[in-house]
Amino acid sequence: MKFQVLGAAIALSLAGAANAADLTPTEIVNRHVSSGGNVDAIMADYADDAVVLQQGRAFQGKEAIRGLFENMFKRPAGGAAPSAPPPGAGSGGPPKMTVTKVWEEGDVGFMTWEMGPMKATEEFLVRDGKILVQTIFMSGPPAGDPAPR
Repeated sequence: MKFQVLGAAIALSLAGAANAADLTPTEIVNRHVSSGGNVDAIMADYADDAVVLQQGRAFQGKEAIRGLFENMFKRPAGGAAPSAPPPGAGSGGPPKMTVTKVWEEGDVGFMTWEMGPMKATEEFLVRDGKILVQTIFMSGPPAGDPAPR
């Protein structure tokens, strides 16, 4: 009986690993995007030795990448997600990020997105269900309220 339970546990863990390895780059990118800013969920998609290249900076390893995302998705005191203005509200809050396209070529997933005047393309090299390298290319002024005149 012990061996049957142990065998079942091993089979389930191998199936879970196989499922992660079976995810396509497009599925990994979509899961990454749908995380809603949950840093733990985002980090689950990265290999331990992953690298993120953004605006001339390299973030190497999960600890550095986690710091990048924690800074990007800072929460107000109490841990609640920042509230967004209702759709169509002209004032208050930053513009919403809109993913315009997700696709893949071989082991590389791609995503384009816009946020106000900012536009970006991201590339994700995916192997065995994990992101090894992510590059982020952005153009345009940072999203946010225009500078006062």
